[in-house]
Amino acid sequence: MNMKIFITGASGFVGQNLINLIHNNSNIQLFTLLRKEKFANLKNFNIQPVYGNLFNLKQAEQIRNIDVIIHVAGLTKSLYPQNYYQINTKGTLEIIRFAKEKKVKQLIFVSSLAAFGPSFNKKPVTENSKPKPVSNYGLSKLIAEKLVIRSGIPYTIIRPPAVFGPGDKDILSYFKMVKSRIVLTSGDINNLYSMIYVKDIANFIKIVILNNNAINQDFFIGNKKFYRISDIIGAIEKSMERKSLKLNLPIFFTDIIFYPLQILYAFSSLPPLLNLDKLKELKMNNWICSSDKAKNLLNFTPEFNFHRAVKETTQWYLSKNWL
Repeated sequence: MNMKIFITGASGFVGQNLINLIHNNSNIQLFTLLRKEKFANLKNFNIQPVYGNLFNLKQAEQIRNIDVIIHVAGLTKSLYPQNYYQINTKGTLEIIRFAKEKKVKQLIFVSSLAAFGPSFNKKPVTENSKPKPVSNYGLSKLIAEKLVIRSGIPYTIIRPPAVFGPGDKDILSYFKMVKSRIVLTSGDINNLYSMIYVKDIANFIKIVILNNNAINQDFFIGNKKFYRISDIIGAIEKSMERKSLKLNLPIFFTDIIFYPLQILYAFSSLPPLLNLDKLKELKMNNWICSSDKAKNLLNFTPEFNFHRAVKETTQWYLSKNWL
């Protein structure tokens, strides 16, 4: 069986880890949507680059008989709320149009726990929970999910929580702070978070490809255990074999520094690590979800031990001189 798979977001954090897992499968012909300047990141993989973007699929239109589309591309940070809806919502609508035209057998959409929001009742969010996104990012993903469900295309929706691993630049800030031996945090240190290693996401996506039990289903995936910030920092310290001074700042401190930071971001090319969306999410408690459905329906259990995964991530950062 020669299956044709079309992937968006191939040069991104999750996309690259997915391609690394499946690109040498002799039964899969892999097409990746990306800008020309991004191909250098993927030149060592067995892929067929398709140049363009979510709003320019002209070259992709030439591919015949696509079986599966894996839509990973998305915007996670922006100073301007409208950008989330442009990329995450309208961009997904373009992929849906393309998928209908190609009559694909499955559209796999990588969404986010943010689409459902935090756990307001201290119980893990499940697929049966009522969505309550608290950010524009989350709402843009939720609207995109609804578009996918209503499209009539056989679909699978995947909602990962906080993702970490080789290539991630968000959690990297914690590694850098541990390296400096001073770690600054803000908010309730007892908040709980679901986590997932990026290689486990890649493996789950591989599992759901044309899996009958995954068709027209949505899944949360994450480690069964939940983690406090202190657990995460402790694992990083162990992996780097060093201790650090922990300073927890009151949550109102983030409000004080928020607006000066926005001015800085507006006049620089720095990624907006703290924006209004992230501030709203930071103020919420307990970002936790249950992956019981994935286990019961697909027999999926994350393969990587948390401490082992953090160690691997540390080693990757060091090998790339990110630390």
